[in-house]
Amino acid sequence: MVDPGMMEISLNADSYTTWKKDLIKLLKEFDKLYTKHIKSGYVEMNAIHTQAMKPLVDMMTSNFNLNALELLEAKGQDLPVFRKEALSEKFCQHFTRLCEILRDYGQLKDPFNIKQMLNILNTPNWQLEPPLAFYLAPLQNAIYDVRQCLLQMYKDGPLHCKYQIEENAELQDKTIVMVQKDVVSQWLAGDELKQD
Repeated sequence: MVDPGMMEISLNADSYTTWKKDLIKLLKEFDKLYTKHIKSGYVEMNAIHTQAMKPLVDMMTSNFNLNALELLEAKGQDLPVFRKEALSEKFCQHFTRLCEILRDYGQLKDPFNIKQMLNILNTPNWQLEPPLAFYLAPLQNAIYDVRQCLLQMYKDGPLHCKYQIEENAELQDKTIVMVQKDVVSQWLAGDELKQD
């Protein structure tokens, strides 16, 4: 038990909810204290951990920041254009690095260009054009799946992720599917001439 005093409560239908909330609170406090302890008590290990996890942590953070901006936009909040451009640029940069690691050490075999992949989805009114929607909707869904996976990883925290990016099987599988969808989309609708 996290706190031996917690067992003094006899659990029943009325006390269970309170007990569960107290336990979750204690576990969150422990997580914060443990993270602080690692950083202060094991400086060398923290440096290795930070460096080893940097590409993945950068990707998760970029995705989270871009998602937060998109949620504000969806609510109709007026935001500066440069902010979205800057966050998109960082997202592309970190996502490209993640794909390079998956290509060099994982199972990713297809060519990728993250910036071009996102640009193709900025094609005006592609959802209303059945031929474009046929190729771009699966790409959009695949990107959504990868980003949701990254958001969940961000929520869980880096201590719940594997150091080696290619060993994060779900992320790797979803990224491979996304890149495959992008390859097809680029072949068939990658520029204005193809779209025309």
